[in-house]
Amino acid sequence: MSRKPSAFSALIAIDKPVGMTSHDVVSRVRRAVGEKRVGHAGTLDPAATGVLVVGIGQATKLLGLLTLDRKGYDATFQLGAETTTDDAEGEVTRTAPVSDELLDLGSAKFEVAEMRGEQDQVPPAFSAVSVNGRRAYDAARAGEELELAARRVRVFDARLLSVDAEAKSWELSLDVSKGTYVRSLARDLGRKLGCYAHVSSLRRTFSGPVTLADCVTLDELEARGAELVHERCLDPVRVLGLPERALGLDEVVDVMNGRRISLGEVRYDCVSRVPNPGERVALTLGGGLAGIWRREGRSLICENNFPQAIEGVREPVDVRSLAPESPLDARGIRALVRASVPAGRALRGGFGMRLLEGSVECVLDVPYCDPFFTAAVDERGNTVKDPLFSEKAALGGDRRFVCAIGAFDGLHRGHRALLSRARAEADHRGCRLAVVTFSPDPARVLSPEDAPDDLLSADDREYALIDTGADALLVFSFTPELASVPYEDFVRTCLGSLLDVRAIVVGEDFCLGARGEGTVSALSELGETDGFDVIGVELSREGGEPITATRIRGLIRQGSVEEASVLLGRCHLVEGEVERGRGEGTGFGFPTANVCVAPGACLPAEGVYAGFVVVGNGLGTDHVGEVAYPAAINVGKPRTFSPHEEGEQFLEATLLGFEGDLYGRVVRVVFVRWLREPRTFGSVEELERVVLSNVEWVRKTLGEKGIELSGRCG
Repeated sequence: MSRKPSAFSALIAIDKPVGMTSHDVVSRVRRAVGEKRVGHAGTLDPAATGVLVVGIGQATKLLGLLTLDRKGYDATFQLGAETTTDDAEGEVTRTAPVSDELLDLGSAKFEVAEMRGEQDQVPPAFSAVSVNGRRAYDAARAGEELELAARRVRVFDARLLSVDAEAKSWELSLDVSKGTYVRSLARDLGRKLGCYAHVSSLRRTFSGPVTLADCVTLDELEARGAELVHERCLDPVRVLGLPERALGLDEVVDVMNGRRISLGEVRYDCVSRVPNPGERVALTLGGGLAGIWRREGRSLICENNFPQAIEGVREPVDVRSLAPESPLDARGIRALVRASVPAGRALRGGFGMRLLEGSVECVLDVPYCDPFFTAAVDERGNTVKDPLFSEKAALGGDRRFVCAIGAFDGLHRGHRALLSRARAEADHRGCRLAVVTFSPDPARVLSPEDAPDDLLSADDREYALIDTGADALLVFSFTPELASVPYEDFVRTCLGSLLDVRAIVVGEDFCLGARGEGTVSALSELGETDGFDVIGVELSREGGEPITATRIRGLIRQGSVEEASVLLGRCHLVEGEVERGRGEGTGFGFPTANVCVAPGACLPAEGVYAGFVVVGNGLGTDHVGEVAYPAAINVGKPRTFSPHEEGEQFLEATLLGFEGDLYGRVVRVVFVRWLREPRTFGSVEELERVVLSNVEWVRKTLGEKGIELSGRCG
């Protein structure tokens, strides 16, 4: 008997309430939307709440394809007792006193930070783990003891949010690998501390790219049914994490019949390119996911087709089209700002390495690695003679790398295309990817009188480079001494002393070393001798011209921040500390922030812009603690209040929805749209009318309240 066609197909994120199993949630979704084909990905315990991804109709076929390989949780660890289930639902089995030291904020932070890194973890006795076909929780309920094997898990980030001395509990924020049991983390930490512990509350804040901000509640779903699903469904391409290939109408029949189609171009991370060999791509048509296909040879072949397309595919935001008539919703705002503001990654690197007899300094960052430091002895206590012992240990035994080298100023679309090519090359060769860059920008050292403005701060550039998927980041201090090093010595000694270089990927106009003699051609000749390949990547183009940092700076200095965003693949931003101003803006009824922009930042032309002010430094991997407030941004001294001070570096932002004090805090200012040129007003009343009109444009287009970037709110 054939299955009745589904009414529609979509992915939806549910904010699971406490006390329900994941199966219970699926049952309620079935009734709410009138569809039998419903399933879920990533089980949550009944006592846990938060993100649960649910598939409806043909979207159930995606559930087994979702990686969702990282999960975020807010958890409360109750100290002093261990339970049968390692959470509050079980019976207490052991207790111990909790020392005052463990309730000290500083000591607790240290212990939580020690949880980071890889570790072997034994799942809880009450868990869904299967041993010889028998679920662990079934055996535990029957009073039987199953021997559960340890599994390798990783805690990417662990942060202490608060300590409740009276309740003797810690509240934590966790970012962990798929398969990690938070209950086991609490149990093992309690045993290590000698006080025992269990989880008293657990809330999943994200599952892969899906966060609480994407969720709907079951009550909302039952009130509005399928209408709410159509409105709030997840973008299946984003959740799958696949590059997108838009179908032409002339290809639909071939796709429906599973016939090969041409490679075409895919879009991924603001970069358009040809699919890589063996790469899986998402075929889209009219806002729906039509299939998942894979490159084989010079064609795409079918892996999965969805005759009833899975809805929810969204076009990226084009800031040039924003207006009160076409405003951004909360989801669009969050995606736009997150793409523009690098997350503050918790990198644990080593001390600066000294190479070439101490004339060259470099810092190695390995993301999500246990802390490592320069060591004098090895694990057996033997004296270490290799000055790079710690760095090599952090990289592991297999140090085969493809190296992408460049200044990467601004990390624009051209840079991302190059890094995407390097990533594909590393995967093809079975190597890892090392990104090699320089700080400060070489141009600041080679031509200080013509030093270019920074499109990203040094820290943000490093965070963003790690976020592109680099397995290692090498930041060389660019000095006159480094500038004089021949390119052969740089490759053979500066890179070769640490890495087994199998390929170098650079832009086609790249040059390295003294007098710029290390061109692509010269590096290729060196590679033939030393056994590595060199790949010169053609410069990406937009509007018939190459995408370059110089071109982007020119647009920003003209005030064309919208056109600059097209080349950057994100909105431009600057960073600075909020200082006290003269208070003129407060008279209009909105909080204002006078931002002392960091020296060397590329500030747009004088004028008024619409954008966002991002408050709060992201300390984890998901913009935790950051809120983006819509803002009208004035660049340049207000001419009505500051005559004859035109041209001085000055930025003042009027924030919507913000309450509080920003003085002394560092904020990021994101420029979305140009609104008007600077003017001198004849009266305060005229100035007020124009300021309020600017604010009204921002309110109608970008909203009137802050949007939490981490997705920690529902």
